[in-house]
Amino acid sequence: MTAGQLLAQDGVGEQLKMATNPLSDLDSPIFGERTKTEPVAAGEFGFVKRVHAEFPPIIIIAATNLCDMACIHCAHPVMKKAPGYRGTFMKPEIHTKIVEETKQFKDQLWVFRYAADGESLLHPKFLDFVEETKRAGIGPVDLTTNAMSFTEERMRRLLLAPIDVIDVSLDAYSKETYEKIRIRGKFDKVTANLKRLVELRNELGSPTKIMTSIIQQKEALDEVEAFKEFWGQWVDEVLVRGLNTDLGIVNVRETYFRDDVARWPCPQFWKRVTINHNGDIRFCVEDWFNRGVVANIRDHSIQEIWRSPIYEKFRELHRTGRWGEMKMCKPCLDWQHMEWDHGFEKAINKVMGKEEPTSLSNPSVSYDGG
Repeated sequence: MTAGQLLAQDGVGEQLKMATNPLSDLDSPIFGERTKTEPVAAGEFGFVKRVHAEFPPIIIIAATNLCDMACIHCAHPVMKKAPGYRGTFMKPEIHTKIVEETKQFKDQLWVFRYAADGESLLHPKFLDFVEETKRAGIGPVDLTTNAMSFTEERMRRLLLAPIDVIDVSLDAYSKETYEKIRIRGKFDKVTANLKRLVELRNELGSPTKIMTSIIQQKEALDEVEAFKEFWGQWVDEVLVRGLNTDLGIVNVRETYFRDDVARWPCPQFWKRVTINHNGDIRFCVEDWFNRGVVANIRDHSIQEIWRSPIYEKFRELHRTGRWGEMKMCKPCLDWQHMEWDHGFEKAINKVMGKEEPTSLSNPSVSYDGG
């Protein structure tokens, strides 16, 4: 059932029709030529809860497109070399608009996550952003960070906000491997910061949960178990993530994709939106070049975009195996790491001690991480 059908049952069909007229460009450059319909994996694909047809349960905020590292698995170093790239920060008024819209739906939210295009802690107003979000009663709020920019003051403000989850990306157990993967990263500084974060959290009695993660990539495969064992003694949860190509942007030397698995619809169309530093809303979190921008939050609300005809077309194409008619989706391999049953929201639920279902009954490829 579509978002429109679900909402029509609640007596808001006409309002939906009026609200989505500005976003009915079904000839958008996002779409390509009609292609052959592909087989769709068996399973149920749609909104996990009826209320999710009104507003996405996951909001991802890219507060900046600046980063202080150049990780080998990340598209950021490639993006920085592109003509026209300019490092910028999200304006406070854009963040406030996101918060004001989201707080109306806070009871149905799975996670409000600061991640995506850069290192959020580099934003000079980032701590203000987190405090604004928490004052609005929104949660759980997550920060995914490389932890290089942590200071005692920054950690303290985050823990006292209190932010709900801090997820530190380490990606290696040893210093040697870390510095091969996380170029410009300082292993001793980052690991000391993570340990101090845990200690300070405990000293303050903050409810913040702390996670760390490692990516299954060639350089670190032999360290995954040691990583889990060591950091499992420090943090609340250790994540093991699959290696993505970021829509083919990254020159990944090896993959963990299988060719014997039927493709399923991408859950992003039913679960989340990504909002970049200038307020553009795009349908794919891995869209580093913003080729899948649907609209800007300064012109349209998150709800209006989420319920629009163009979003319904996205869902219909994926639901029916016609993802090839979307230029970005057609060559994508990363869908295998976009599992319905193993998304980041499941990791958040686990570390927060929740039992809320985050998917319908669907296939997966059995990766460990969120």
